[in-house]
Amino acid sequence: MDAEPDAPRQPTAEAEPRPLILDVDTGIDDMIALLIAATSPELNLRGVTCVAGNVEIHHVARNTGKILRMVGRGDVPVSIGAARPLQRRLRTAPDTHGPTGTGYVELRGEDRQLGTTEYTAIPASRYLGAHVNRHPGEMSVVALGPLTNLAAATQSGVDLAGRTRDVVWMGGTLEERGNTTETGEWNACVDPEAAETCLRAGSIHRLFPLDATQDVVFTMEDLRELPDTHLAGIVRDAVRFYVGFHQQADGIDGAYLHDPVVLIGSLLRPDLVTESVTETLACDTSSDPYLAGSLYRSEGDDRPSISVATEIDADGMRAELIARLARAVGAPNS
Repeated sequence: MDAEPDAPRQPTAEAEPRPLILDVDTGIDDMIALLIAATSPELNLRGVTCVAGNVEIHHVARNTGKILRMVGRGDVPVSIGAARPLQRRLRTAPDTHGPTGTGYVELRGEDRQLGTTEYTAIPASRYLGAHVNRHPGEMSVVALGPLTNLAAATQSGVDLAGRTRDVVWMGGTLEERGNTTETGEWNACVDPEAAETCLRAGSIHRLFPLDATQDVVFTMEDLRELPDTHLAGIVRDAVRFYVGFHQQADGIDGAYLHDPVVLIGSLLRPDLVTESVTETLACDTSSDPYLAGSLYRSEGDDRPSISVATEIDADGMRAELIARLARAVGAPNS
């Protein structure tokens, strides 16, 4: 019998759940972040906004709604956002996440008799603005895909910099080799103009680049610690596809689960971030396909600086993620 994973750290009795909006382009690692966010008592998941990135927007919305329903969180509103980048043609990553975003898994029919999702008719940028303005200083926003929705909100006058508790983005790379171009990370490369809009406006408070998220490698052996449930089987099959991609692309026997690492490191276990630096960053928006989407240190302008995570306690993060995922897939609705 496999050993049970350690229990995730519990919130203190007096702690109020943290209001959260997740912005996702639901592929495989987004799926795991969603499962953890929806089942962590420290978080009050107020809504999920969808953006095209890993897959087309209709796949993102469908995956997001089905995953929430499978853990009994069909009450969480899902807002459908940008179907393409601000100025560029959309590119997706079927080689990384599978044709519909969930690897070897096809979620059609997985949520029968589980109720409906609260899809909202309000577009994601307006949904973000409404919540931020209604609850000034309270909301955390964690963006796990291209920044198109956040940039659209910023361009419409939403003060993400001043009216949120914090805004966290999984994106970019500083010293680590890129995963899309030599110096570019996927989320930044999909919509460089959106990244630059947000960085210039100060709409991002904290950044988790590849330098931090690739400190942690997850293997199929780690997933043996999950309980034997239907949802755990879905997760294993999805991650198995992801591991296969990373074996070919990166030569590692495992996968980088960027998005749940960012969620945990930013909101749930910030003590697992062992090194951060303060940087003033910009994003290349040129027409050069090898440079567009690359982050660089900006000098000589008045843009705000941001906190950048650069190192993570790999063993602690791996244990925490597996424990929280085990709880999520072991929930009664799974």
